Amino acid sequence: MQGDGSAKDGYNCGIIPRCFEHIFETISMATNIRYLALVSYLEIYNENIRDLLSDSTGIMNHPLKEMPGVGVTVPTLTTQPVINAKQCYYWLKLGNKNRVTATTLMNEQSSRSHTIFTISLEQFQGPSSSSVSSIASGDIMGGIRRGKLSLVDLAGSERQRKTGAQGSRFKEATKINLSLSALGNVISSLVDSKSKHVPYRDSKLTRLLQDSLGGNTKTLMISCISPADSNYDETLSTLRYASRAKNISNKPKINEDPKDAQLRQYQSEILHLKRMLEESEQKIFRRKDKDNNIIQLSHINSDLQSPSADLYIANMNFPTPKPEIDYLSELNKPKVSESSDELQLQARNRIDFIKRTLIGGERANDLQLRERHRVRKIAAQRHLSAIANALSRVESEDRDLLQGHYASITQEINIKNEHIRICRQKIKMLEREVADLNSEFQLDREDYLDEIRNLGRNIKFFQQLFSKVQPILRRNGKN
Repeated sequence: MQGDGSAKDGYNCGIIPRCFEHIFETISMATNIRYLALVSYLEIYNENIRDLLSDSTGIMNHPLKEMPGVGVTVPTLTTQPVINAKQCYYWLKLGNKNRVTATTLMNEQSSRSHTIFTISLEQFQGPSSSSVSSIASGDIMGGIRRGKLSLVDLAGSERQRKTGAQGSRFKEATKINLSLSALGNVISSLVDSKSKHVPYRDSKLTRLLQDSLGGNTKTLMISCISPADSNYDETLSTLRYASRAKNISNKPKINEDPKDAQLRQYQSEILHLKRMLEESEQKIFRRKDKDNNIIQLSHINSDLQSPSADLYIANMNFPTPKPEIDYLSELNKPKVSESSDELQLQARNRIDFIKRTLIGGERANDLQLRERHRVRKIAAQRHLSAIANALSRVESEDRDLLQGHYASITQEINIKNEHIRICRQKIKMLEREVADLNSEFQLDREDYLDEIRNLGRNIKFFQQLFSKVQPILRRNGKN
């Protein structure tokens, strides 16, 4: 899936790095459209949600929340802005280092958790020169649109007798199998038109994938199978799993003006920073006016103290404010100036950071890149057209068979014989599937019996330990 994302030629890149390149190449060719790209990476380990982009000392179990108009989210999850594919791959590798892996009899680096790497994109219309000012003023043409790409890596189901999992590894395998079983139940409920309830809440994995399975998305499932005959049952189970998922039909639509868009938060933040800058500049102007007033007061005071003044004797009875005012002014001037300059610098740096995170149109005039994208688009359209023609031909043949449109008796016999042959193949496939399901059920039954035996042995051990320790303990639990 990942391959060598750092390869310069791109030949050894996997699906995930190619997704990154495709997204940011398309963004770089956009004209008068600006984008904000954010990434997050989470892990579901033993039904606990961990943030893979933060340090290990953070929250070990992030809470799930379901908000109206937003859906199921993890609000405490770390999100990082990215501007190119290299940054995406950097955060992906960093998260993989924090992921839980272990050695089993089947795999040296076995995944002990499910992971979801999400790229969120928000877009609005506007040239690059006026992007920040457009956000700050709220004048965003066409509103904000948002979409996301979720790259889900599911840990494979495990047979304890094959992996040799013991202790914590056995507990991890149990949690993995339970979540995959819950996912299978959700897929079966979505495919079954008679089902009135979809059990999304049976696991955190299915809750996080609620949009991907039965929501506003287009979903692609890639199944990894083994060519070894020893894994025949697991291969059939995986293919059956994917076959059921193919029958799920979603109708995605564009997300217009989402309530929790990051651009909206940037908009309020920019307005706040601009108000801070204006207030800081006003304070500077007021301080300059105050200094000018102090200078004028000093001149007036010196005139009053001159020997030629008529009010020299009367002025002797009043304390002069000049030394104290000058002292306080000179004392506070560096502090006020330093704090004001620091505040302005922080505000401008933050605005510059927000401006740098908005991308789009960097390679709008790259003719070579546009030509490459045009060739890819034409090839994809031809591929889709060939698939559509094949499907329409099959549908036409089925329709002719049902309606009885035949050119001759020979054609009718041939078509009906072909239909009988196909039906017999389907019957054989269904019979094999029933036998496979019975075999799989027997294997699952043996695994559950092994688990029950292990739990029974643990219970007996703790009971014997407690019976040995109980006589030397007092009723209050102290020695």
